[in-house]
Amino acid sequence: MRMIPAAWRAWLRTTGERLHRIALNPALLVGKALMKDRPEPTRAVWAESSRLWMPANREIEISVVMPAYNPGDALRPAVDRLVQVMRDEDIGFELIVVSDGSTDGSMATLDGAGPEVRAIELPQNRGKGGALHAGFSRARGSWVGFVDSDGDIDPAHLAGYLKTGRETGADLVYANKKHQGSISASSPFRKFVSFGFSSVVGALFSLGVNDTQTGCKLMRREVLADVLPRLRETRFAFDLELFVAASTAGYTTAVAAPVELKERMAGSSVSKSTIVRTLKDSLVVLARRHSTTTYRDAVRPRSRVYVKNVGVPPTGATGSTDRVVPAQRAQRAGGPDRPISKP
Repeated sequence: MRMIPAAWRAWLRTTGERLHRIALNPALLVGKALMKDRPEPTRAVWAESSRLWMPANREIEISVVMPAYNPGDALRPAVDRLVQVMRDEDIGFELIVVSDGSTDGSMATLDGAGPEVRAIELPQNRGKGGALHAGFSRARGSWVGFVDSDGDIDPAHLAGYLKTGRETGADLVYANKKHQGSISASSPFRKFVSFGFSSVVGALFSLGVNDTQTGCKLMRREVLADVLPRLRETRFAFDLELFVAASTAGYTTAVAAPVELKERMAGSSVSKSTIVRTLKDSLVVLARRHSTTTYRDAVRPRSRVYVKNVGVPPTGATGSTDRVVPAQRAQRAGGPDRPISKP
């Protein structure tokens, strides 16, 4: 009986290797062609990520970034749930809610959410990855994670992932809907799209990760500090690129964790155009991985790591000086979009 699973795994491994060899070269050609039309940005959304090299705030063990694009009524319950769980577990935390150009007034619902909650309002939609970049660069915790705001993933999972991270010393803990302990109430269409995308990723990237896209992950601060500046994608391919950049940089301890996916409270963000764009972005990531040094180059700050006033660069430091304020007075248009000076 034990020989059957072993033989099955061997067959899958062999088949995967064959698919990788067959699909890689054509995919690289397409990816390189797409990359020519997408030059490297002259100004990075994430230039302030050098703040992550600053020591963590001792009172904040975990920073959670929650990107939000017109989440409607789903936002405040997700925020309240995370605050409740972290307080109940006696975990020092902060929650950074990033409105990615939302126009539905949902950020106004965060009034009175608690002193641990901060808000950033981006004046224009940048995509999920762009919103995460903005939030990550302001994180002050020893661990930095994110969770979607649309209500399909219980933010309480991050408390469990933090425990897993503590116990294993993992570089990254990620929600995996294919984990044997996972439960999914996603629609058949979303499951089909997920299966198709994970099959493409498995055939082209050989990451050893069969679910890159589920919106709940946790990383050690120093890992994110090293990896984030290497990232270029600002939409849904951000998650895939995170794994690619981390593995290329030598961070290979990624622990899969179970997750429960509920029926979405906010409308689905999966459309035909989104699927096509994500596939194109993924091929660009593939080309960038094989034909550039973007994911291999070290990006540690040239100057001495800041040690005072955790979370705030000293006077004269490179980067924007815009403020992030409590949710009751959310940061509004302009701040994060100002040009960032080069060192």
